[in-house]
Amino acid sequence: MSSTTHNPVELGELVRKAEEIVEDCFGQGGHGAGGSTGRTQLSNAIDAINQSRGSIEVFLNWLRYQMAREEFWRRRGRSTGKMLGELIAKYAEELQKRDPDHADQHLTHFLGFMRRALIALNYLDQIPAQVKEASTR
Repeated sequence: MSSTTHNPVELGELVRKAEEIVEDCFGQGGHGAGGSTGRTQLSNAIDAINQSRGSIEVFLNWLRYQMAREEFWRRRGRSTGKMLGELIAKYAEELQKRDPDHADQHLTHFLGFMRRALIALNYLDQIPAQVKEASTR
């Protein structure tokens, strides 16, 4: 029997993590954003997790295969030095540990947010994901 940990996964976190990874690997301002290949690869990743029947392991198997085939997944982050595929795999494993019953759903949302972030790379600094706290007067 799997159980959810005390560290729930929220949609806002998924958005922020997706944008953080895209910004790290592709740079603000659209610098090498992966073009249509990147959009297609992330769409394929969403299909892969949806077809995995809830198995993060099946998705990771697909991701390793893609890393061997497509340069897109091997793009290294500037601050982390890790490849895009490695960063996604690490976060997928974290989601699995935190919420094993819903990890696949969280990963589906996360990958969708990554695809959006890749497309909107030029605008990530103009409209940040993090909502600013309203100042009290």
